[in-house]
Amino acid sequence: MKLNSSMLENRSQCIIAVGKTGNGKSLTGNIFGARDAKVGNLSTSQTSKVTIYDIGNDNFYVDTPGFDDSDETKCDDDIARLIFRALSDKKIYSITTILWFVSTGIRATTSFKREARFIESLARDHDGNVWDNTIIVTKGDKIENGPREAAKEIAKNEYDMKRKRCIQLPDRDDLLEKTNDLAILLFESLPSTSIYVELNLSNDELNKYNIFKKSEPNLILAKYNVLMKEHFMHPIKINFRKVKCLNCPEETDPRLAIPECHLEAESFHPETYKTHIYKLICAHPNNLERYHIDSLKTYHLDSYTFIHTGRPIDSQTDLNFAQCLIRAITFGSINPMIPGYWDCCRKVLSSRGCEKVLSCCQKNDDDDGCRNEYKCCGGGLYSKGCEERYRCCDRPRTSEGCQYIYDVCKHKAGEQPCCVICKNCNQTIDKKGCKMRCRNCKESQTIKGCIKVAHNFDFS
Repeated sequence: MKLNSSMLENRSQCIIAVGKTGNGKSLTGNIFGARDAKVGNLSTSQTSKVTIYDIGNDNFYVDTPGFDDSDETKCDDDIARLIFRALSDKKIYSITTILWFVSTGIRATTSFKREARFIESLARDHDGNVWDNTIIVTKGDKIENGPREAAKEIAKNEYDMKRKRCIQLPDRDDLLEKTNDLAILLFESLPSTSIYVELNLSNDELNKYNIFKKSEPNLILAKYNVLMKEHFMHPIKINFRKVKCLNCPEETDPRLAIPECHLEAESFHPETYKTHIYKLICAHPNNLERYHIDSLKTYHLDSYTFIHTGRPIDSQTDLNFAQCLIRAITFGSINPMIPGYWDCCRKVLSSRGCEKVLSCCQKNDDDDGCRNEYKCCGGGLYSKGCEERYRCCDRPRTSEGCQYIYDVCKHKAGEQPCCVICKNCNQTIDKKGCKMRCRNCKESQTIKGCIKVAHNFDFS
């Protein structure tokens, strides 16, 4: 695909500079038109935050903190988040070119892999290959292969993962085949004994050896423009979108979200007070009971009978010797029988009782009654009461209340409050809360998270 005239006229650039401190990011920003970009020395970073410079014609140059920035608490994810937030604030939704600044003489493969992985993170949601829009800018006059080899390994792993998500991506052996290299050594940094200084070469001759004069920024800019020309055909799409975290109220693009999250939510009542529930009424605090309105009385049944109060003595032979002798002489009989009798009155056993008693209890009429009944209703001792009254005041069912109490909790007026009520929803605290908070830190989920873990974003 070739760029037509209309595309060239309407194209806009977003150039992002990444790399270690002192490799020329801010200086290159000056060349592109970012006049306010501060240029520092090799040891001190002049860029502690992401800065987007408007370089005219809807073009932007993004200067980023160095990977070895003096702020050790700032990790790569934090820098990437700062970049995306800055782009979102400026409503920039695509990246044209990524300039990766490296130095000669450095063979730290681990460091190169880290930086390559960071570049991949800037195009995580891009369907294409980020290295098609990347230029490796070497500070020096020679291009070394270390950064490219490190990037190939990282790019291969990331590209394979993207192909699993998007089967339309072609299989590519060398993902950095379209990645351009540019070596720049400033003429002003050369010692006076350098052969390039002694030969007094022209600008074109110096440029052939990757040596450029700081006083001729247009020549450097022209070199960049040639290398970036194809980038306009396939910019890196950022595609910001809002996604809801399942753990907390955060709803944003995952690349913009801070890592702190509230892991588990719970409902709660934000502000409470103690009271009784609900209305104060005049009532009887106790239940009704049945009772007899009059006292017990004792009585006997009306019928009488006669009984012997003594012990019966059975019939027996008279064994008295003298009497037996007399009877024998007189009557010719020796053993006559003595008839049975009651020992209380000496009357024969078949005689009528000698004492008059009540038939119900065998007691005299003068004794206490053997039966009990209530005078009010004639009910027996264990009979159910014939009237109802309240236990609290002994008043009848139809009487008005005797105390002021609360109609639900039944506590008396003036007693200590028994219930805790939420001021916000007027529910007792045993009901589900009307607000949500983090179960871990007990803070509202609308504030910064309490645990540094990834959000659980719902992409469905």
